[in-house]
Amino acid sequence: MADHPPTQWARNPLATAIVGFTGGLLIAYAIGVWQRHVALAERDAAHGVVLGAKDVQIAEARAQVAAVQRTLAAAETRSALLRARIALLLAANDLDQRNFGIASERLKVASESMALVDASALGLDPSSVIAMRDQIAGTTITLDRDLGAQRQSVLELAARLEGLGGAR
Repeated sequence: MADHPPTQWARNPLATAIVGFTGGLLIAYAIGVWQRHVALAERDAAHGVVLGAKDVQIAEARAQVAAVQRTLAAAETRSALLRARIALLLAANDLDQRNFGIASERLKVASESMALVDASALGLDPSSVIAMRDQIAGTTITLDRDLGAQRQSVLELAARLEGLGGAR
């Protein structure tokens, strides 16, 4: 075998050590970058799962809010129907006591309460609610000695209002 002359690197161990050390640093740096990339990818995947879960929770919360809003609308409509019915019954009572002005005011309150009724909130027929509101608004109290017919008319309105289904 032929002897090969020693290379320049073999003659300079310091240069060989520096090159080896630098190569090791580059390899370590590359491994660190790769590990960081893997860790960031795992974190992003975990965040994606968490965000997906939060999106589902937000959608569920919005659905609950919508359900509560429907329930609130139904309760407000029932309340308006009850206020109208109470106003009609109080108007009939006021007629018995010959308080014509107060009875007229109570009819106005009943009509205003009917204007707040959202028929769709309780599944009522909108045309019957409008007709009822118009009939209440069209009812007038007149000064008369025989109040029986007027009282009966107001009580019939209260009974029809109860028959709508929401004034119980």
